[in-house]
Amino acid sequence: MNKQFDLFQKMKIKEVCENISRMTYAYINPDTKQPTVVPSKHYKDILDQPVEVLVNDQVKKQFLNIMFKQMKALKDEEPILFNETLLLMDLNKTPDNLELNEEAALKITATELVENEKAQKKKFHLIDNEYLNAYESTKNDSELMAQLFGEQQNERIYSIELDEMDMENPKVKGGKSNDLQH
Repeated sequence: MNKQFDLFQKMKIKEVCENISRMTYAYINPDTKQPTVVPSKHYKDILDQPVEVLVNDQVKKQFLNIMFKQMKALKDEEPILFNETLLLMDLNKTPDNLELNEEAALKITATELVENEKAQKKKFHLIDNEYLNAYESTKNDSELMAQLFGEQQNERIYSIELDEMDMENPKVKGGKSNDLQH
């Protein structure tokens, strides 16, 4: 592996892109039984990007990983408080402005969530099934993926960010609109 890396370091970007294109071509798609054709220009466009763009994308991924680990640790340590927090966020409320009956309902609901998760194990989902179905549908929508990645051919190849307009009118097939409360 180090020999290949050393070889790439000594090559010019154009040569590197051509070699990567050849390696990609050697991958036979199991569905189509055809080689994977990716022009070397595609790789050149990626490698010609400013370093800051690529670093920014890596930082975002690392930040997501940190947040995931932190939230998982909080959930493992205090599952009821964790679920109460998620419920409060979904209800757009804070712990400080809850009535007594709301506090009781919050604790009962959070406890029920924890118990359901224990009983259902991997079948339990905190997020509404419509969102999970929308995720699966979007993930498997090759036309949408081609559109997203095609639009960003000369931009950030590795990150897909939705602006406020996209959030107001999502183009996700099979999911709910922007209403995150169920």
